[in-house]
Order: sequence, then C-alpha cells, then structure tokens
Amino acid sequence: MSWITILWSMIAAACLTLAAFYCVVWLKQRENWVHLLFSSSAVAAAAIAGFELAMMHAQTVRQYEVLVRWIHVPTWVLIVSLVGFVRLYLRAGRRWLAWTICALRTLVLILNFIFTPNLNYRQITGLRQFPFGGDIISVPVGVANPWGLLSQVSLVLLLVFFVDATITVWRRGDRERALVVGGSMIFGAILAWHIPLVIWGVIHVPFFLCFAYSGIVAAMAYELSNDMARAAQLARELEASEKRLNLAADSAGLGLWEWDLNKDEIWVSPTRRAQLGFPLSGKITFEDLSSRWHVDDRDQVREALKDAIENGKDYEAEFRIVLADGSVRWIAARGR
Repeated sequence: MSWITILWSMIAAACLTLAAFYCVVWLKQRENWVHLLFSSSAVAAAAIAGFELAMMHAQTVRQYEVLVRWIHVPTWVLIVSLVGFVRLYLRAGRRWLAWTICALRTLVLILNFIFTPNLNYRQITGLRQFPFGGDIISVPVGVANPWGLLSQVSLVLLLVFFVDATITVWRRGDRERALVVGGSMIFGAILAWHIPLVIWGVIHVPFFLCFAYSGIVAAMAYELSNDMARAAQLARELEASEKRLNLAADSAGLGLWEWDLNKDEIWVSPTRRAQLGFPLSGKITFEDLSSRWHVDDRDQVREALKDAIENGKDYEAEFRIVLADGSVRWIAARGR
C-alpha cells in the first residue's frame, strides 16, 4: 500500500470521525445548526478524499469521467455548508454574496449532470500515468469545457466571501478565530485553484482538494472544541456559584424560585423543593407549585401573579403553603 493511499485514507477517516462526533452533539442540541453544518462539511471532505483517491487509481477514461462528474456532489455540499457555517458561527460574510455562491454552485451542479461527460471537460482524451509517492497515478488529458468557468467564478466569489468574513471577525476583536478559521478558509480557497490549472492542462498533478478542505475542517473542529471547553468551564463555575447561592439562601431561611413563562417550568432551590415534596430533579410546572398552596389562598396568589405579569409590576404576596409533612407555614413571596 502506497503512502498516497494511506494518507488520503487517513484524511477521510479523520473527517468521518469528527463528523460522527459533532453529529451526536447536534442530536443532543438540535437548536445549534452549526454542529450539523460542520458534520456535513466533514462528511463531504471525506467523500472528496475518496473520489480523489479513486481518480488517481482510475485505469480507464470512462472511470475518470464518472468520478469527475460525481465529485461535484460532495463539493456542492461542502461549499454550501462552509458558507452556512461562516454565516451562523462567525456571524460574518455578506448575505447577498452567500446566496450568490450557493445559487451559482447549485447551477454548476445541475449543469454538471447535463453536460457529457461533465462540466469540467468537453472530452477526456486519455489518462497520463506516472509514478508518484510510491504508486502509479492517473491524471486526465483532455479538452476543457468553457462552461467550467462558472465553477471558477464561484471559487473567486468564495475567496472574496472568506476574506470579507475574516476581516469582519478581525475588526470585531476576535482575532484568534479570524486567524484560525478565516485564515484556513482563505488558504483552502486559494489552494483549490490548482483544479482549473489541471483542467486547462497548465499543470499535470493529481487533484488534492482534500488537503485544502480537510485543513478547513480541522480549523473548524479546533474552534468548536474550544467552545465546548469554555462551555464546560462556565458550567462548572455556574454550578459552584449556584451552590454558594443555595447555601446563603438556606442560612437566611430563604427559598429561591424562577419561572420560565414560555416553557411553564419553575426552578426552586433544592432545600425548598424537598420541603414542598418535590424530587431534587425534574420539571416543576405552575400547577405543580400551586397545588402546594393552601386551598383558601390560591385565588389570591394567582391574581397577584397575573397582575404582576400583565402590568409589569413587582410581585408580592403572603400566603400559606402545605409542606410535605402536612404542616402549614406562612411565607412572604417576592418576584419581578
């Protein structure tokens, strides 16, 4: 097995591993589409690596034509995913330019399956084979399709889009992210320009888009992993802060609560949850909490809450609650 086969296979395997990991993350946090876009990019980069390896080992013109035609599919997925990632994650890049790139790449994909043999070549006349990296590889010899210029225009627009987004992120003060993600994308877009040079016969080398795109995927994964590390650190700090707050509340004989009106979910400090007969974890709804109020006081408390919500006033009420042991206690409640 040649080092080319090993290297391209390792790139594909690494991309698929990252894709699987962040796909699982997205399944647990479906509101964060960035993880799905990253997974799509990584799968597409792995597919491109596989197609490139197959093209280098192609033995007939027909094999090569089919591979060149179908490599446009993962390329389309990758470019659209990268544009979406920049818009959602970096919050940069001009919207009209993003839509133009996606529309143009979609047109390229459609035309690719209309033209014979593909959008890149009007005709592949033969394969030039030569030793490279301990293996015999194939590169195409043929007549370029003028319509392939559309693909090259999309590369120019993609480069402009990446540069513009990187400048925006840099000016925003997030310079590390601009250098890592933006820099890798700019470098990848520049490196992708070897494709038209091969197609037009200027240079005779195999396609190696996977190097450009896997570098982008690695940079994206690095930043996403940093975000996950920061989120874990914030979660630990929040947990410690919550423990201190609960300790202070218990020492003062206070109970803390927070009501999410949209989700109808109420958070209650652990000690008060136990006193009211609620488990230490699990959702508490408004009806759950109101069921612990004394029957004679429920209407009064509901009216006080309704008035505070509708008029934007502070909530104040004194009423009785029934504890888990059946005893009754008067409490004063405050909220805003």
